[in-house]
Amino acid sequence: MGYRLFLLTLLLTAVAYTISARMIPMDPWTAAELVNAQTLPTVYGLLLCAALAWLLIRGGQQADPPSPYRVLRVAGMLGLSVLFVLLFGRIGLWPALGGLISLSALWLGERRWLPLLGLSVLVPLTGYLGVEVLLGLYLPD
Repeated sequence: MGYRLFLLTLLLTAVAYTISARMIPMDPWTAAELVNAQTLPTVYGLLLCAALAWLLIRGGQQADPPSPYRVLRVAGMLGLSVLFVLLFGRIGLWPALGGLISLSALWLGERRWLPLLGLSVLVPLTGYLGVEVLLGLYLPD
């Protein structure tokens, strides 16, 4: 029962994340595009919902119940995903992405500052330069 309740809790969190991703505000021109600011978070949320629903429907028990440490790690990553969606609307995609990368790396145990800061700055900067400057696609803040 505890495993199924855990999966159901994760599924409800994934549904809330997907709904939050669909509420990212966009201007009418960006909203008309096939791929826009809501696409990636929505795809991630739907894939997570599908995986968790499959685990719930499949039934059965896992061999070992999850340790509190593993539950905390998964819950932390889900929390960081929700935080990314919330910050996205307030500070924009690229700073929120840098924060997501740095906090995720810290949460997962990265303690070296050079890779941590390098990825947190270079990935959003490369995305900004590639998407907004080179391709000329406008992504709303």
